[in-house]
Amino acid sequence: MTRDDADSSPDERPSWWTENERLREELSLPPYEPSRFADGVYTHRVVERLETEQDCTVRFVALEPRYPDDWEVRADGERLFGIGRRRDEHGNTVYEMESERFEREVRAALRE
Repeated sequence: MTRDDADSSPDERPSWWTENERLREELSLPPYEPSRFADGVYTHRVVERLETEQDCTVRFVALEPRYPDDWEVRADGERLFGIGRRRDEHGNTVYEMESERFEREVRAALRE
């Protein structure tokens, strides 16, 4: 898997990304990058694929509403496993698991 989103033309990016990028530039904020895994793969790419393939809704859920906090992954509201999270130097979210491992763990948890 590659991080092709950053190299995509603005017309190929989701509208929420384009709007976020525009607002950050307007307010002189640091660069925006969607949440991603430790290997740099964007979470929305992996989650969309898993949701289609597994016919479920996958969400990252904070257990405490403050930073740093504990997070978990849920499918259709059911807890699958915990996941670490941090912010990069620009305040963007990085989940502390590689994308391939995330996919394996989601599939394994859904089989149980």
